[in-house]
Amino acid sequence: MERNIRTHAIVLSVRKYGELHKAVTLLCRDLGMVDAIIYGGRKGKKTALAPLFSVNNALLYLNPVKKEYSLVEAQSTFIPQAIADDLPLTYTASFFCEIIAKAASDEPDEAFDLLSASLERLESSPELRKRITISFIWKLMQISGTAPDLSGCPVCDRNLSDDEVMLFSTSLLTPCCKSCSDSENLILMPGSRRYLRYSMPMELNQAIDIELNPAAENRILSYMLRWAQVFSQTNLRTLKDLSLFLS
Repeated sequence: MERNIRTHAIVLSVRKYGELHKAVTLLCRDLGMVDAIIYGGRKGKKTALAPLFSVNNALLYLNPVKKEYSLVEAQSTFIPQAIADDLPLTYTASFFCEIIAKAASDEPDEAFDLLSASLERLESSPELRKRITISFIWKLMQISGTAPDLSGCPVCDRNLSDDEVMLFSTSLLTPCCKSCSDSENLILMPGSRRYLRYSMPMELNQAIDIELNPAAENRILSYMLRWAQVFSQTNLRTLKDLSLFLS
């Protein structure tokens, strides 16, 4: 096995590791999720190595005995400044990183590209953070293979009319028709459903650029955040604080 590995990596989280070191969780374009140690990362020049939410050309070393990665080098191609300086943006980026770490995907390159593009758009267009969040969740569901096309009920296969409301199947974790639903906690209104269907084939930034009135934007965002909680099948630590900033 190759001990020195060059890869593209996004820093999802940073934490202390002993008195002198840091531990980071990375999303690598080819390796997927990797936990690594930055030895000496809390002292001297290495304190600036691989800041949170940065995108990097990284050199990892795999210790063959400990089966442990260390981050040796990282040349950052993207370092967020606006995100780091703004609490709502920081919580938004943290939410992106948490849910993508918990999402099952056989294509780490697609997850990497989605997160990288979302962070860069959040940095350049902070005023659009609600639309960015909506599009990020929707695209993540698509690359994870869990997004229905919303033109029909995935349970009974019945085509739905444009003005039908969709409820939810907690057993399949998907919107469905009223007859097949077992929960009314998630209600997808016709306008929101049309928006999601319309934006589904679009690239991320194209979907973000779709203009929404404030009421529709808030309604779709609220739905997507609740769907994201169900989709992750676990407690999302960042979701409560994020909901306060996006309300």
